[in-house]
Amino acid sequence: MFKPWPKRCIHVALCLLVIWAGSSSHLSYAVTISDLQRSNDVEVKSWLGVSEANTGSDTDQNQTPSYSVNQQVILYVEVATPRWFTGGTRIEAAEIPNVIAKQRNQLATNYTERKEGVTWSRQRWEITLYPVTSGSYSIPPLAVNVQVSAPDGTNVSGTLYTEPMAFNVNLPSGLVSDQIPWFTASHVDMKQEWTLSSDELKVGDAITRKVTIQAQDSLSILLPKLLSSESSPYFQAYSQPHRLDDSQTRGDYQSSRIEETVYVIQQGGDFSLPEHQFQWWNTQNNQLETVTIEGQHFHARHTLASFVKANLHTLIAVVVAAVVALMVFFAGRRFYRTHPKPPWLLFWLDVSRGNWAQARAQLYRHLRQSTDKLEMNKVASDSNWLKTSGQIQTGEENSNIFKKMWWLISGHKRLLDKLTFPKALSKLDNAHKSQK
Repeated sequence: MFKPWPKRCIHVALCLLVIWAGSSSHLSYAVTISDLQRSNDVEVKSWLGVSEANTGSDTDQNQTPSYSVNQQVILYVEVATPRWFTGGTRIEAAEIPNVIAKQRNQLATNYTERKEGVTWSRQRWEITLYPVTSGSYSIPPLAVNVQVSAPDGTNVSGTLYTEPMAFNVNLPSGLVSDQIPWFTASHVDMKQEWTLSSDELKVGDAITRKVTIQAQDSLSILLPKLLSSESSPYFQAYSQPHRLDDSQTRGDYQSSRIEETVYVIQQGGDFSLPEHQFQWWNTQNNQLETVTIEGQHFHARHTLASFVKANLHTLIAVVVAAVVALMVFFAGRRFYRTHPKPPWLLFWLDVSRGNWAQARAQLYRHLRQSTDKLEMNKVASDSNWLKTSGQIQTGEENSNIFKKMWWLISGHKRLLDKLTFPKALSKLDNAHKSQK
């Protein structure tokens, strides 16, 4: 037969029932991040700007903001709670076609604000956007994972979503195009350094050219390439790996590009390394600016090996000509040992040896054979002939005067040959007519 429960057991059962009901009720009404958002215990907002000074959108909320191609646009995401954050905040990576998005600042800006007598804790995050082409862009809702303290003292974590946004991008000026390398920044510094391996350059030495570009509110991969690796007959160019750097300090975004090329001199002489230019759009004054990187002229001395290499064809031609000349000389020397020497050679030998009497005799012999004249002053009447022949007749002993007189007589002979040639033709023509 069933026995009734003792009163103590009934009392314990009732207590357990009350505890279970209370815990079930608590689980049924657990607070979520959406509940906190609806009750204004947590909020998230986002906007676009171009600098840290922005506390809201750059333009009217009813208007779509416009920016320049390559311009740094900052997507601000701010989460706030009237209590406090109990964990780290993570923001989903922004993926937008034709836009380079980077969260360069890994730390949020934390501050507090009084709102209707309540102190709010706020976190402001920055995502930098760099649109690379013109067009209209849309930013999808971004997931923001947060963990905050609920009014009941529990920690609540969850995901909030930003509102979708849109913006337009255009070329800032008709002076630029998508085909010409340029970039956008608020300030640019350029520095160039030259390093020579020796004070007096020679073939084999090296010249190092280093160019550094520093840009504010830009991205290093958008800075243009400047130094080329093209070589020339004077030098061989070796490009070093480019060094790109992006940093930020208290909302100040800096980017730099360092290019370095080593030129090894291959040939002596004067040569130049060319200047380079790049353009950038200044967002401070809305103006296109051009920066010139100056070139430099150099002179390098030859080494023996480089001189031979640079003038190899000329040296070969000189050696061949010298060998041919020697062969002709020795062949002529052997020939004239058994044959009479020509008049010009005898004259040249007499002049070089200072045998002035024999040289003068050779001149008169050459004059008689060339012009049928015995006196020099009766051959021609021009001043050059009279002056030179007079110096010979007065007994001047100068090799240059003797050689000049020889050439004048030879030239006069050639002239006489040209003048007498037509006469010979006329005589032959008259003879032909007489035969008829």
